[in-house]
Amino acid sequence: MKGRLRRLFVSYRDYILIVAPAAMALMLGVIFDLGERFHAFSTAHESWQLDELLSAFFLTSMFYMVLLVVRTRGLRQELRRRRRAEREATLLARHDSLTGLFNRRTLIGHIAARAASAQPDTELNVFLLDLDRFKPVNDTYGHEGGDQVLVTIADRLRALVGGTGLVARMGGDEFACVLEYPIDSPAPAAIAEALLAAVAKPIQLRGGLAEVSASIGLLRCAPDAASPEEMLYKADFAMYRAKRSGRSTWCLFAAEMGAEMRERAQLELDMHAGIHRGEFVPYFQPIVALASGDVIGFEALARWRHPTRGLIAPDMFIPIAEDAGMIQDLGFAVLRRACMEARIWPPHMTLSVNLSPLQLNDSWLPQRILQVLCATGFPAGRLVVEITENRLVQDIETARAILLSLKSAGIQIALDDFGTGYASLKHLRELQFNRIKIDRGFVQNMRAEDNGQIVRAILNLSEGLGLPVTAEGVESGESAELLAALGCEYGQGYLYSRAVEPAEALAIAREGQFERQAALPAVRQALP
Repeated sequence: MKGRLRRLFVSYRDYILIVAPAAMALMLGVIFDLGERFHAFSTAHESWQLDELLSAFFLTSMFYMVLLVVRTRGLRQELRRRRRAEREATLLARHDSLTGLFNRRTLIGHIAARAASAQPDTELNVFLLDLDRFKPVNDTYGHEGGDQVLVTIADRLRALVGGTGLVARMGGDEFACVLEYPIDSPAPAAIAEALLAAVAKPIQLRGGLAEVSASIGLLRCAPDAASPEEMLYKADFAMYRAKRSGRSTWCLFAAEMGAEMRERAQLELDMHAGIHRGEFVPYFQPIVALASGDVIGFEALARWRHPTRGLIAPDMFIPIAEDAGMIQDLGFAVLRRACMEARIWPPHMTLSVNLSPLQLNDSWLPQRILQVLCATGFPAGRLVVEITENRLVQDIETARAILLSLKSAGIQIALDDFGTGYASLKHLRELQFNRIKIDRGFVQNMRAEDNGQIVRAILNLSEGLGLPVTAEGVESGESAELLAALGCEYGQGYLYSRAVEPAEALAIAREGQFERQAALPAVRQALP
C-alpha cells in the first residue's frame, strides 16, 4: 500500500494540491476561531447531526482531492508520452532508422538552405556514393551482416566529414555528403579520394572479413546554380559514369555531360514507351558446327528500332534499362518475339538468349520463362539460356537455385564468356551446364601465345567434363581452322554472318549450312 501511495505522489505538485488547501483551511480556522464556533452551533442544533455531516463532507473532499491528483498525474504522463512520440517521429522523419544518418528529405532541405545562405565565393560539393560488390555481402553474411556493413560505412563517413558538412543515406547502399568550399578549392578531390579509402577498408563481421568499394559522383557548383533535385541528379549521373569506368573510382560532373545526361533521360522515356509499342526486336546470329558448316541454332540479340534514331545497338540501351529497372520487361518482350520467330525453324535448331545479371535477382524467373514458352508454343528443350561467368561467381547460391529450376524444366544452360571470370571446377560440376562459350577476346587473337594456351586449356577441360564448346567472335577462316583443329565443335561470328533480321535468319535456317572453310595445312602446323 505504501509503495502504491509513493508511486502516486512523486511530484511536489501533487503535495501542493493536497497540503495547500488543508493549510489554508487550518489558518482560517485559527484566525476566526471556527472550531469553537462550529462546536457551539452544532451543540445548539444537536438534532441536525452537523458533526456527522461535516465528517462525511471532509472525507468526500479528501477522496475527490486524491482523484484529482491521480488524474492530474495521468494527464502529465500522457503529455510527456506525446511529446516523446513527437520527438521520435521528428527524428524518424529526418534520419535513417538503421544508420542514424540524415535521410534524403533532410538532405534536400539542407542543400536548399545552404543555397539560400551561402557566400558568393563558395560552392556546394555534392558527393554521391554507391557501394560496389554489396550484394555478395548480403548473400554471404545475410541481411544482418549487410546491415552491419552499412552502419560501419555510415560511421566512417560521419567521422571523415565530421562537423564540416552533412552525411545522408539515400536508401539501400547509396550515401551522400554535402560540403562547402571556396570556388576552385582542391579539397573536394582530396575528400573524394579519402571517401574511397574509407569505404575500401575491410569490415570485420561475425563470419569473416567483408570488403566493399564505392563509385562516387561529384558535383561542384554555385549554390544557386540548380535546384537540389537537379544537383542530386547530376551527381548521380557522374556516379553512373564512375561505375561504367570500372568502379572503385570517382567522377566529376562536367558541363559537357549535360547534353549526354539529357539524351539519356530522353532515351529512358522513349524506352519505356518503346517496350509497350514493340520497338525492341530480336536479331539472330547463327551458331555453326565448325567441322561441317551446319547451322545448329541461333543466338537472339536485342535491337531497338527507334522511330527517329533508327536501329540502336544493345550496348547503348541495355545499361539504361538495367539502371532504370526496365530490363525484365525488355528481356521478356524480346524473348517472346524470338520464340515466336523460332517456332518455324527446323525442329533441331536451338534458340540461345542472354540473361541480364539483374534478371537473376528474380526468384520467379524460371516460372516467367516457362509462361513465355507456353504462350508461344516453343519447346523448352530447344531454348538455351546463357549466363556470364562473372555473374555466376558474384551470387552462386541464387544462380544455383534459378539454373537448376530451368534445367528441371528441360531448358539448356550455357556458361557464357568462359575464361573471363573465376568460376571453379566445383561450380561447373554442381550446376551441370550443357555447354560452354569461349569469350571472343581469346578467339580473335589466337595467334598470341597466351590466348592460344587459354583456348587449348578450356577445350581440354570441356572435353574432360563432356561439355560441347562454342567459340564467339569467329571472324576468319584461319580462326575457324585453328578452333576446329583444337577440338572446338561450334562457332559463331562475322565469318558466317552478322546478327540478321528474322526473315533472313529463317532463310539461313532453311538453307541449313554454310560453305565449310578449306583446310589450311599451314595453319594446323602453326597452332600455338
